[in-house]
Amino acid sequence: MLKFLILTCLIIKTHSWTWNDYPSPRGTTYWKCGLTKPAWICDPDGMLTDQQRKEIVELVEDFKEKTKRPNSIYSCMREGLRLVVALAKDKIGPEDTSSGKTNLCRNNRRWISLDETNCKTDMIGIELNTNVFRFCYQLRPVMTINYDEFRQLNNNEGYYLNYNNYFEALKWYIESLRILYIHRLSIFDDDASISEIQQALDLGNKTLSNSQAAIEENKLKLSEMRELLTQGQKLYEKNTVSQQFFNYL
Repeated sequence: MLKFLILTCLIIKTHSWTWNDYPSPRGTTYWKCGLTKPAWICDPDGMLTDQQRKEIVELVEDFKEKTKRPNSIYSCMREGLRLVVALAKDKIGPEDTSSGKTNLCRNNRRWISLDETNCKTDMIGIELNTNVFRFCYQLRPVMTINYDEFRQLNNNEGYYLNYNNYFEALKWYIESLRILYIHRLSIFDDDASISEIQQALDLGNKTLSNSQAAIEENKLKLSEMRELLTQGQKLYEKNTVSQQFFNYL
């Protein structure tokens, strides 16, 4: 009976995390997340295979790279958005958030910088449980998407969760979220910078066009010179024959 109670407690412990004991993938406990090195995803309950977890790690890193907007009028948008992912079979406690939300972005053990004076505090969080996605974000107001868009993502990926296909569900969620944010952030691209790039391209095309015209002109001159040389050669040969004739006489 005692062994049964101990086993039951272990199972509850494994699947009932709080933000006080949920492991961090950024610190020395990253191995508890199923990782071989620090990353931005944690899967202590083993909801993914090692290979699937590796692919999600790469997808999360790719999220930041592909959301960079180098021509944005906002400096933080130029750096891209940091995505963090926490997996747990049951909701990570405490239960003080509204439906569809997670405390991943605002607990005392956040995985990102606490210095809110720089862009490193900007983040989007995804918590995946066995039956639902939960989200959070800590972003400047102009960088956020609305709640309905997050809720639509949750509904769309529900199909995979119904079949316990956590990998496909998480993969499509991240890719869909990335598309939404790229569209959102592109609104704030600096039109002046884009205009300068276009002007440079136009200038390059004009220079290329002028070079091609100069080449064609040189070809024409070369053709004319060849024609003159041919005529000169013929005249020379004619004069030579005439001179030989007079010498013979």
